[in-house]
Amino acid sequence: MKDEKVTQKVNKEKSSVSSGRVMDFVAKIFCLIAAFVIWFYAMSTDTITLERDFTVPIKFENENVLFEKTGWSVLSGRNSQIVVTLKGKKNIVNQINESDILAFVDLSQVENAGRQTLDIKISAPTECEIVNTSVSSISPYIDKKVTKNVPVKVEYSDYLVSAEYQLDDPIVSVDEIAVTGPESELRTVAAAKAELSLGNITQTISSATHLTLVDEEGNAIDSPYLTMSTKTVNITVKLFTTKKVPLTVDYKYGYFNSKNVKVSITPSVITLKGEPSVLNGIESINIATLDEKKYITNSTQSVSIDIPEGTVSVNAENTAVINVEHIGTSTKLVVVKNISFINAAGLVCELQTESLNVTLRGPYNLLSKIKEENISVIADMKNGSSVGVTVVPVTIEIDSEFADSVYEVDSYSVTVNITKQYG
Repeated sequence: MKDEKVTQKVNKEKSSVSSGRVMDFVAKIFCLIAAFVIWFYAMSTDTITLERDFTVPIKFENENVLFEKTGWSVLSGRNSQIVVTLKGKKNIVNQINESDILAFVDLSQVENAGRQTLDIKISAPTECEIVNTSVSSISPYIDKKVTKNVPVKVEYSDYLVSAEYQLDDPIVSVDEIAVTGPESELRTVAAAKAELSLGNITQTISSATHLTLVDEEGNAIDSPYLTMSTKTVNITVKLFTTKKVPLTVDYKYGYFNSKNVKVSITPSVITLKGEPSVLNGIESINIATLDEKKYITNSTQSVSIDIPEGTVSVNAENTAVINVEHIGTSTKLVVVKNISFINAAGLVCELQTESLNVTLRGPYNLLSKIKEENISVIADMKNGSSVGVTVVPVTIEIDSEFADSVYEVDSYSVTVNITKQYG
């Protein structure tokens, strides 16, 4: 009996503990629900305010209107931003994104080109108050964007050149560059200057040099709105000197000499300009090889001067006059019948020319002694390849006792009839 009472007491205590746990759990659930209801109510009826910063881009409105009216465009400030501070209910402010806010300037009222100061207007959700902005205006550059070409000018600075040398005109990789930017600023640009510091110059210099835009007075123009098609150019500055170089002629056969002819050249000397290493190897310029047999009488002729590569004529002289005057010689006409063939194997040749009138030039004393038998005419038939009448150039041979000083003038030929050709 006693044990039964103990058992009932234990069961009763267990039941009481279990019931208490259930009540605790129910109470917690109730509290959680109550807290949620209170939070939801607080959020829906929140009077707590919040300030929050938003970074938004500044847009340009009515740009098409401006362009149609003036041809101007916005040349700077397109990536500008503004920080807008909004104040409002916390739950509302927290739901706003940067895309909900518009910052803009109106271009339709712009009347002048150049830098303009324009008020920034802000459009934000009506539930919020705009309490602050990082800036109130923007200063974009507005103008027509144009391009023009300007010359490249080279200036030397800090250089020393030895007295016997000079600096040649610079050779620049480009003569002009294109500059693009606002029309109002571009009007002041006169050139792109390349300033080259040379130092002590002993040889030709090549260098890549930066360009600077300058006005008519040479003052530098520093504008972020102007762009160049290239910012550097390659410049070559040659070191040169001058040298007087005589003009000369050669003789084809060697008959002309100071005793039998006077050859004068006008000008006899020209001045060349070039690098020292080039001029050092030039002692004279040969302007012609004279064929003595072509000069039947005294003669004057104009010839071109072949200016050596790497040099120029200082006075731009590129032609010379050669005057040939015979001295102590005369001419004599000799009728020559002694005509023979060479290289005629395989051919049957009949000479159609019975004699040649050959004009000789030489000293008086030798011409008086020379006779027909001292002269031979040789017809070379190596090119006679077909039957028929052909004209063959001939060589005049003079006996050795006269050959050094007497020579024929002009050229000669004979007519030959080839009647047969053997294989």
